Amino acid sequence: MATLWTGGTIYTMERAGETVEAVLEKDGKIVAVGTVDTLLPQATTIQHLQGNVMYPGFVDSHLHIIGYGEKLLHIDVSNVTSKDELLHIIGARMEGVSAEQWVVAIGMNETAYTEPIFPTLSELDALGEAHLIIKRSCHHLILANSKALAFAGITNESPSPEGGIIEKKQGQLTGVLKDTALYLIVNNMPYYTPAYIEEALQKSVASLQSYGLVGGHSEDLSYFGPPSQPIQAFRKIVDAEKSFKVHLLQHHSVFEEVALLKEQSTPYVEFGAMKIFVDGAFGGYTAALREPYCDDPDNYGILVHSTAQLEQYVQLARRYGQTVAVHAIGDLAIETILNVFAAYPPLEGQLDRLIHCSLVDEAILDKLAVLPIAVDMQPQFVQGEYFAEIVKLGEKRSQGLHPLKSLLDRGLIVAGGSDAPIEVPNPLYGIYAAVARRNFGESHEGFGPQEKISRFEAVRLYTVGSAEIIGQEHRRGKIKEGFSADFTVFDDDIFTVDIEKIPHIQVAYTVVDGRIVYEQTKNRCEA
Repeated sequence: MATLWTGGTIYTMERAGETVEAVLEKDGKIVAVGTVDTLLPQATTIQHLQGNVMYPGFVDSHLHIIGYGEKLLHIDVSNVTSKDELLHIIGARMEGVSAEQWVVAIGMNETAYTEPIFPTLSELDALGEAHLIIKRSCHHLILANSKALAFAGITNESPSPEGGIIEKKQGQLTGVLKDTALYLIVNNMPYYTPAYIEEALQKSVASLQSYGLVGGHSEDLSYFGPPSQPIQAFRKIVDAEKSFKVHLLQHHSVFEEVALLKEQSTPYVEFGAMKIFVDGAFGGYTAALREPYCDDPDNYGILVHSTAQLEQYVQLARRYGQTVAVHAIGDLAIETILNVFAAYPPLEGQLDRLIHCSLVDEAILDKLAVLPIAVDMQPQFVQGEYFAEIVKLGEKRSQGLHPLKSLLDRGLIVAGGSDAPIEVPNPLYGIYAAVARRNFGESHEGFGPQEKISRFEAVRLYTVGSAEIIGQEHRRGKIKEGFSADFTVFDDDIFTVDIEKIPHIQVAYTVVDGRIVYEQTKNRCEA
């Protein structure tokens, strides 16, 4: 059965401003594009767009799909504005919770507080008997109460693990765990059952579809028990329902274990690059810098692995013919991994992936331009903590923050993602951030305005760019004959609407392989 999609504006993303009158879809593929008169005789049904605006299906190039589902299951404290409010919300939730249970809050951002300080360990302990962890918005730092610390065997005598920090003051635990130290708790949560993982995944996919996303590149395989558990959840929910397309990065710690499972990629669950964390994040002062933090002059951040370890991981990936995707935020982290990539390049035609690429200078940009590497950016990062980052990095270094335009101007392949649950996985928020580089409702010229990009370039991040970064540009990311019939349909035109209205555009349909998997209702699927 062939369906004709028409009756609205249809952008191909082949080139800026290019539209077609109609798209003919059959068996999940685009058979032809052109005029209604030409294509109508071949159609058996018509899908009228009712004046809405259709784009190639939007794909989030970097997020944690199950992790985002967890945020929907637990206490979301993203909008809290003070430490007292945080303690009040969590304390209310802990009332009546038994001592053996766990309470989890996600999204704390102390830089938005009137006084940017964390709760103390004694304040956390006073909230109740249950195990408690609070994940900072960057997910590179958590707060844990004494019950949760004891669960992981963390005491005042515990040394910090390599690549992480168990924070202490005058020899006493503060409850703060950074980077690999937090895995001592979060990778061993007792409630990571198949049912829990499936519920988180189901909620996540429904919410992502409601934002117009047809797919996402996710890294979830090392956090929820053995990798077979999240893989089976993806098989049961994503593969079986055929309503979302997932590209899974494989954390280096489980890379060989996943290989032994001999899992096969499908159109809906695909196995991709090895994932390595090179450093932490600015929020916890763990992004690795060549010069120290301005407000913490003895601190250069953390390199999670030595250069020798990075070389071993990259060589392991190469033995499997696989590419590598790295989390690298600070300039030292980026410089370090680029040297490793230069020494151990991927196979001809393959691209490694640099995720975040938050702080660069001209020398780093020049090196990026000559390596077989694509860049995975999160435009929303320029919003929430930009002023805090200026304090940490200083005005001069901050000119190299979140360099979208500089990367595109050098001809690099760049994709756009949210890093959900860190940011809201609404691609329209990312597009606005990339074009305006300011918070919603503000009127200034933008944070680092020299890095603003055009609306076409911004939409391209979530369509063509997300396909190019995984080598699928020949079949996804455009409305073109032979491509997958994945569409995102909005009720307004991103390219022509007033810029301040972009974040408020609504999703009319989300379409995967020609099938409507989400249709606009009053509320997005977040509960």
